[in-house]
Amino acid sequence: MPPVLAKLSIEHLCVAFNDEMPAIGDVSLQVADGEFVAIVGPSGCGKSTLLKVVAGLQAARSGTVKVARAAPSDPEPKIGFMFQRDTLLPWATVTSNISVGCELSGLPKEKHAERIASLISLVRLQGYENHYPAALSGGMRQRVSLARLLAFEPDIYLMDEPFGALDYQTKIVMGRELLRIWEASRRSIVFVTHDIEEAVALADRVIVMGARPGRIVASHDVVFERPRDPRSLRGDPRFGALVQTIWSELAIAD
Repeated sequence: MPPVLAKLSIEHLCVAFNDEMPAIGDVSLQVADGEFVAIVGPSGCGKSTLLKVVAGLQAARSGTVKVARAAPSDPEPKIGFMFQRDTLLPWATVTSNISVGCELSGLPKEKHAERIASLISLVRLQGYENHYPAALSGGMRQRVSLARLLAFEPDIYLMDEPFGALDYQTKIVMGRELLRIWEASRRSIVFVTHDIEEAVALADRVIVMGARPGRIVASHDVVFERPRDPRSLRGDPRFGALVQTIWSELAIAD
């Protein structure tokens, strides 16, 4: 059996701001092609900083970060970033916001309309094409943000608490929608969250980080079969046991 391609490879990463204690201290992590990895940890442990370094938005003091091509001849891989708060253009409609992703992807202009219509259907926003962000709920705005990210067609998705500002019920719905969409494309995802239940419900693997300087203190493979329903999964005793194990690890590492 051929080895699994590492889509993301982080080796001995250290990040520090000025002369302060490092925000991240000696983190190494491999994310396989098509793998969904969630990262949990206390506030200030460097979870978001880690994503920013991968995205090229933050410099590292030492270590290496590499996002792999599928083949040596392929262009540089595209990295998509989704934040906790939507970054939609307030003066642009749903359609126009999604078109930004199409433009950044290099998709020919004549193919934008077809691609946008497909994505609006995928994230279930039919009928809202001409609405502005101010007229949408928080969950709907995040659907638009997700559609824009999908329009960009990145090789790896970096998601920094994308549903953290939503109410509990909407968060569950958005998690289910994300899994449905991910099942269709199977692109690599690195998903940062404070919500341990969300991490276990969504991911193939949960990485636990300890307090500053951030470091990896545990890694758990999530064995539940796919496709998953995050809502019904929470009734499985194994789900509760894994959540409690991670809580205990965070308490020790804090």
